Amino acid sequence: MPLEEIAVSLGLKVVAQFFERVGKRESDVIAIGLAVGYFYNFLDPVSALIESDQFVIYSSKDDKTGRKFAADDIRVQIIIPNRLDVATFKRCEDEFKTPFNGLIYLARNKRYYGINYVLNELPSKVELTIIDLARPIMSAKYYYENIVKLDTGNDTDEKWLKAQVAEITAFKETLRGLQKRGYGVLVNKLDFRERS
Repeated sequence: MPLEEIAVSLGLKVVAQFFERVGKRESDVIAIGLAVGYFYNFLDPVSALIESDQFVIYSSKDDKTGRKFAADDIRVQIIIPNRLDVATFKRCEDEFKTPFNGLIYLARNKRYYGINYVLNELPSKVELTIIDLARPIMSAKYYYENIVKLDTGNDTDEKWLKAQVAEITAFKETLRGLQKRGYGVLVNKLDFRERS
């Protein structure tokens, strides 16, 4: 069998297992994939911009000058729910409404990214904290609800309680692991704000 056919067969088998829950073990988590996607779609591009010391926030696409920030003056905070339920998601969304939002331009992607941030005015400098909401981990609830068929509304279901802790932990630890593997610019800059 050619290599491509083997790979296609493997991919189809894994997708079937995902939807049919065949061979699903209690230790299986989906958050690793969610965190990898989040990292490479958001944190990695932002990290590259910080590392290049070309971090400029624009008020709009028409703003040609923007405001530049030094890499040492930038932090990243990720709001992450500590429970996977609708009320917690709402509180996270409410907190995500930070005072400022702007745009950064990523030349390698040839597009603007929207970011939310707060400024901390110090006597000698201004520190910028980028704030983002880890929406991808929220989709784990829908996976357990619609694919695994757990009752995610039952706060006393031990399986659901364990699954939430495992998924949130896997998400955060995957992000930490990725930042350490060659993406050191976020070390000591990345902070999780868990909200309940």
